Amino acid sequence: MILSPLRLIAFSLILGGVLYGHSLSEKELVSYEEGKKLYAAKSYAEAYTIFSSLYLNALDDTELNFYMGRSAYEIKEYPAALAAYERVLFLDPENLYNQLELARTQHRLGLLDEAKTNFETILATPDISVNMRKTIEYYLASIAKQQQRSFFFLTAKGGFLYDSNVNFGSSDATYTLPSYGIYPTSTPSSDGAHEETATLTHLYDVGERGGAVIRNKVSLYNRSYTEQRTYDMLLFSYYPSLSYASQNSIYDLIGGVDYFELGLNRFYKGYSLNPRWSYRHTPALRHIVSFKAGEKNHYVSSDLDAKTFDLSGGIEYAPYTARVLRTDLIASRQIKEGGSRRDVSYREYGVNFLYNHQLFPRTLVQINGNLKKRFYDECVPSFLSYRNDTTRYGAINIVQRLNNAVSIEAAANYTRTDSTLSIYSYDKYILSMSLSGRF
Repeated sequence: MILSPLRLIAFSLILGGVLYGHSLSEKELVSYEEGKKLYAAKSYAEAYTIFSSLYLNALDDTELNFYMGRSAYEIKEYPAALAAYERVLFLDPENLYNQLELARTQHRLGLLDEAKTNFETILATPDISVNMRKTIEYYLASIAKQQQRSFFFLTAKGGFLYDSNVNFGSSDATYTLPSYGIYPTSTPSSDGAHEETATLTHLYDVGERGGAVIRNKVSLYNRSYTEQRTYDMLLFSYYPSLSYASQNSIYDLIGGVDYFELGLNRFYKGYSLNPRWSYRHTPALRHIVSFKAGEKNHYVSSDLDAKTFDLSGGIEYAPYTARVLRTDLIASRQIKEGGSRRDVSYREYGVNFLYNHQLFPRTLVQINGNLKKRFYDECVPSFLSYRNDTTRYGAINIVQRLNNAVSIEAAANYTRTDSTLSIYSYDKYILSMSLSGRF
């Protein structure tokens, strides 16, 4: 094995620690025990701070270095994790758990050939546990897919839902038309439905692996109500895209074609173009900037035809592999192409929030919400007023993975819109249960 200069220096330090001895002082031992408690409590960042302050005085301590590697991995300090696991490997080459974590870290760093070799070496070891074998087989399958230049995968989801306000009935019993009087609003109607989603994705690597990727994604969504059939939905989408990844940036150019039916009637078709850029500042922090321009052509009435523009900027923070926090600011503009309708052109500003937390190895909780304010361009003559809407949305989704391919999901969301024209104010909630799979 030919050692790089950095590895040679690291091994020299370890060898020096073995030959001349290093030990932790009583004060450092107390800090070490505190670090282990923090690690057990999943306070990985605080634990890593302690371990990284001690390891130079304990280069030959396999336990401390292993804890340091695990803590570094959880806060996405992968190079530090790799160095810690290599120190343990030098001192205890038969430690299977360290070999596994080393291979997992190499996989995270994109060192696929090295990771594959180490995973296969562990797999060839007799009497490894069933869980370790399953973990290694999962990673080897992932590496095989990543090393393919072209592959397909299918995701499918189906389930049932309850919608408390299918027809967006007003939350106010009446509305007032100046000079005309008071009128009743529509009553909210609830109903159950079944819904299905299927998405087929094809990826093709162009040139060197990990550089440019061509992606084609086709998806179909269907929702069918039991009684309120005029609100049935069918959406077909096709999104071709070209992505290029450099050291810290990913550039995407995404096209889009949508076809939408409402109540078994053709409603609109749309086209879009969406350049997007993301930049990773640290292993845990990245920002995303996106601009999307498109148009919608309606079958029902050309008065609804419009140009659409969306500009968004977001920050994603993932301090641990099991937790992701993201927030986005979005500005939208829709401009009608003609006609006399006054509810087509508007400006909209919003903020989105998303938090993913993997509670257990097979359990994921997703919490998201948004706040949007929409300002319509034209005054509504019958109300002698402009329409402005404020919408609040919150949702929680719990995903329980049954195996590597199949999951069961339970979700609940709530939407409330308050409008300056009370006829458009409403609130609703949806409860759903579904089964999803990736193949």
